[in-house]
Formats: sequence, C-alpha cells, structure tokens
Amino acid sequence: MRSPACSDGRNRVGRCATIDAMSTTSAGGPAPFPEPGPLPRTAGVPPQHARPQPVPRSVSPRVTAFAEAARSATTVAAREAQWRDLVGAGTPLVETLDSHDCLVTFLWRGPARRVAALVNKLSDASTLESALLEPVPDTDVWALTLGLGRAFLGSYALAVVPVDAGEATAGTRGRAEHGGLETRRARALAVSLPERHEAIAAWFNLLAHAAPDPLAREHGGGASVARGPDAPRAPVVAGPVSPGRLVPAALPGGRRGWWHVPAGPPPAEWDVRVLLDGEHWLEPAAPGSVSAAPRLDALPAQGAPRRVTLLVEGGDMAARGRDLTCSPHMVDALRGALDGADPALLGAPLTADPARTSIVGRSLGGLLAVYAQCRAPERFGVSVSQSGSFWWPNTGGTAGSAGQWLTTAIESSAVHLGRVHLEVGTREWVLLEPTRRLREVLRGRATVTWREFDGGHDQVCWDALLPDALRGAGA
Repeated sequence: MRSPACSDGRNRVGRCATIDAMSTTSAGGPAPFPEPGPLPRTAGVPPQHARPQPVPRSVSPRVTAFAEAARSATTVAAREAQWRDLVGAGTPLVETLDSHDCLVTFLWRGPARRVAALVNKLSDASTLESALLEPVPDTDVWALTLGLGRAFLGSYALAVVPVDAGEATAGTRGRAEHGGLETRRARALAVSLPERHEAIAAWFNLLAHAAPDPLAREHGGGASVARGPDAPRAPVVAGPVSPGRLVPAALPGGRRGWWHVPAGPPPAEWDVRVLLDGEHWLEPAAPGSVSAAPRLDALPAQGAPRRVTLLVEGGDMAARGRDLTCSPHMVDALRGALDGADPALLGAPLTADPARTSIVGRSLGGLLAVYAQCRAPERFGVSVSQSGSFWWPNTGGTAGSAGQWLTTAIESSAVHLGRVHLEVGTREWVLLEPTRRLREVLRGRATVTWREFDGGHDQVCWDALLPDALRGAGA
C-alpha cells in the first residue's frame, strides 16, 4: 500500500517513501513490549556532538554590488536609497544559483560589537565563528551569506551584541526566558566533554542576545524564517474555516489537556488523534485562557482526516524528560483518557479501532508516539513522528553517545505495528542515522512512510510538513 503523500516511492530529500509490513501477527501472540530500566539523570539530554560539516559560507553578488555602490555614494540620501533597494522585499536575501542551490544572506544595520545569525542546526557552539556576520566595507551594514539547498527551510534569530555590552549580559531576553536559557546551558555542560565547555559557554552567552530579525519577511514559532524557493509550505486554505470546540480534558498527574471537536455534525463514532505538545496549537484570548485552535480547524481543509483530537500538554523540560521518554505510565494514562472519554461531551463515542486511532509527536514526543504504538498496539494503530528523539537515552555521560533504546527493543521483540510515519531533517546530525536505523528495523513489522527534509530540529519545518504527514498516514 502506498501513501498518497509518497507518490513516487523514492527516498529523496523532501519526498516520502513506503515500506509495507509483510506480516501482522506472530504465531503465539506478541509478548509484552519491554520497559526501560533505570537511567542516569542526563539520559534525556541530547548528545552534544559537534556539527560534522563546516557551515557553508559564501559570497552574495547582491551584497557585493551594494558594497561597490556604497563606495561611490556621495550623499546620505543615496546610501539610504541603496539600503532600501537591498532589503525592500524583506530578509534574508535569497539568490538562486541553479536547480538545486541558492544563496541565503542575513543582514543587520547599525553599530554592534558582534552580530551572529543563529540558524537552526546551522549554528551551534562548534560553529560560532562561522555564524558571525561581517561588516560590509564603508557601510554600517553587516552580512552573512550561506550556500543552501533550494528546499531549505529553517528558523533563525539575530544575536546583536551592543558595542558597550559584555558577552555574558542578558541581552533582550526577559527574566523567565533567560532562566530557561541557563537551564539549557547547565544541561549542555553536564553531557559535554570539558574541552568543549568554553565554546558552549560562549555560545549561550551569545544566545542571550538573540531576537527575531526585524526585517524578516516571514515569522513562525516565535522566530524569523529563512525559506528557499522550493521549501515546503502547509497548504493554503481558501476562505474562512468554521471553528471547532475546545473542551478541557482530564489527564492524570496535573497535566493539562484539551479535546478539539471539529465543526459540523458528529459521525456515529469519532476517529481520534492524540497530539502531543498540544499547547502549541492553542491561541490565547487572554492570559490564562484559550479561545481557539485555528490551525487544527484548518487541518481537514489541508487534506488531513477529520477527527477528534486530544491535545496533551508537553510541559517543561523536566516533565518532558520524565513522561515522553518511553514512559509506560504516560502511555497508560493516554490510553485511559481515550477509554474514559465522555461521548456526551464529544457528541459521539470514540472508536476503539486502533487503525482509526493515531498518536502524533515531535522530538521527544515523536519518540513517545512510536513507543505508545509498541506498548499498546491494540489502542494505537498509527503513529506520526517528526524528528523523533530516537537517540534516547544519552547513556554516554560526557561522551554523549546515543543509546537508541527503542530501536533495539523493537529489533529484539516480536511486536508488529500498523502504520508508522517518520520524518527527519537532513541537517539533524544527531537524529538522521538513528531514524534511518529505526526505519530499517521496522521493515516487515509495520507499514512505514518516511520523509527526509532539508532543515533541522525545527517547529517551522514540522508545522509546514504535518498536514501532508497526517494525510499520508491516515492520522
């Protein structure tokens, strides 16, 4: 069976391919799926491997022409006109090279001690110097040009360190956000080799100054967006979409949840989707309240199946590290929430058919989605994993090696699953090979669709690709 989202069946970047399961049951019935044993405190912290390839710095013909024109400009008005011409269509600049590649240029104007483009999975502690913008001679403009693929999609921020500021100042971030940054700094240092600590500290000092690009033509997920000419986009919905209902859902352990019931008359029985990190789909009307989930409302018009969705709060880093890392208790809680759903609240009962019950997640949520299918295949027959953290657990301490527990457990078990959709960015060097290994282990155990996209561990990519993933997986 081939997914409609994978029409050519080839495993190319940005395309899908399908592997069909060869069998669905074992002769004596499947044994209970194993549970993870005790793990170190740092098991949920991603391995801190350095970027394996250099950042692809290049030179922009447009910026070169701008610099040449600036040298001959004799008035302030002429310089201002040149700047407006350069950035009039927004940033970053995108210049096509050929059918595969393009140049993407990040710009800043004004005095600064240093300026960096913090592009998802292109900039990190190991490539800090390569992320720095350079002054354009005879101007107050800074520029960085990268050679990227035409299908590249990624979020970014600009870190502008003022002339009179120290590297470790808090920059433009608020107290809560700065506190979260310090937590991430501590986690990264805890799993890194001592010789990398200085570079990691410098990187997080720079992150304290990060902010969206004020000239960016596109924003998403709280960041600015860099998009190649052929980058994926979520389907555009023409015309208004009727809003569905949001109903609080009772989940154990104090975790928040919401039922999203689509607009229109209910069927005799609802197909159901569990959407992890569900709070990211909600739009607040006022502090502490939720009014709508317009992106969920739009999914059927974008080709995704119409179904009731259980939105599950992801929580803070501690909660995610506890509950999303192959937690049998979390899976049992989700199964209980589905089994205990009130038909009067939802307008109809939920299906008990696993083929019509899906679970969807990204990052650690993507790990849990596949694990839930393994632990409870009689309840979850479809999973969609976007950049799932299949490196987990990080058992190497400061060495940062990856355990890939779930893949190994599947390989040594008799489990057979329904449909599994996997996607991962080709710039996610910690995840790419573990995801490919899982895909191969699932061969013959599930019907698998997969996609490799030109991007990183990035909400912008996940949001653009999800409608097509849901459509292709029937999720």
